[in-house]
Amino acid sequence: MTALTLASYKLQFHEDHVRAVPARDEAGCPFAGPGVDVRGDEAHAILALATPFRAWLEAREPGVTLRSLSVDLASQRVLITLEPIAEQRPRVVRIDPPHSDELLAAAAPLEDALRAVCTHKLRLRTRA
Repeated sequence: MTALTLASYKLQFHEDHVRAVPARDEAGCPFAGPGVDVRGDEAHAILALATPFRAWLEAREPGVTLRSLSVDLASQRVLITLEPIAEQRPRVVRIDPPHSDELLAAAAPLEDALRAVCTHKLRLRTRA
């Protein structure tokens, strides 16, 4: 068996929710199925690993609050939604390569934890 690979993931800090979509399953086949939703303590543990994203934002704009973060691993694109200030709408920050490269490399522990949770949850699905 090979390790599960991820196609994308979204961290929703305002809802304490994580959703991941595998690219390939443990057998190396293209993933076919709904993504994996993570909530509760598992989601909190993954969200806590988003420190590289928070630090990157804080260095550029002190005091911002993350609302959500989406990562497309094929394109290496990161989309960050910031909590709105006053009556404004949420703001989106798009980070493409090469600027996203270092940020995603620093997020490797988050992706490792997310792969582990996805593997566990997908194994539970096949047993059901």
